[in-house]
Amino acid sequence: MTKLKSAELPERTKRIAKAISKRMPHLAFAIWDLSDFLPAFHNVRRNMVFVECEEMARKEAMNAIASEEEFANCLIYSGERKPVSVNEDWANAKGAEIRDVIVIVSRKDLRGDSEMEGNLIVPSLERRLIDLLSYALKGHVPITVEEAASALAWFIKNGNARASKLQRYAVRKYLAWYLDILLYKLASSGRIASASIDPRYMENGKRYYEAITRVDAA
Repeated sequence: MTKLKSAELPERTKRIAKAISKRMPHLAFAIWDLSDFLPAFHNVRRNMVFVECEEMARKEAMNAIASEEEFANCLIYSGERKPVSVNEDWANAKGAEIRDVIVIVSRKDLRGDSEMEGNLIVPSLERRLIDLLSYALKGHVPITVEEAASALAWFIKNGNARASKLQRYAVRKYLAWYLDILLYKLASSGRIASASIDPRYMENGKRYYEAITRVDAA
């Protein structure tokens, strides 16, 4: 799997990256957006840009981007949970009213990704898929878990994302058990080919799913 190169980022996302890099050159940031995921979604039609940094820099990063006149029509928010207004405004905006949502998310670990330039890095596809799933589960973004699962299935089906790499990163995010269940359910429903998934993940996913089902039925 070839990691996303900076040249492949949409121009607007690159401008956001350059703006924050210029204002805060002493800190490392990861930046990515939903542009690659849009073909896989069912109900998401707008882009969203993620800026990931150390917790201590989160508010400073938000203020730095908000002070740029170019991004005045963006919804910029930071925190552990999205406000309801972000969800509504993002979903209902028309035309050029709101071109992007920019989410500032705290991250402790920025290792393992290719450098973009200077203090900016672009995460691998597998990391972005797991992060999107994590943010959807936690309610950090106005995107459902089903949409995140659709992106996961779409990239696996098209051979772009490797299940083994997804699993390794999911372990770091404490989502390995959930990913196994998701892979098992996606394969069982025919949305991805079971042959493309390591049998161990399928077996674990089936076992976890059956355990949860028994608990729910109790």
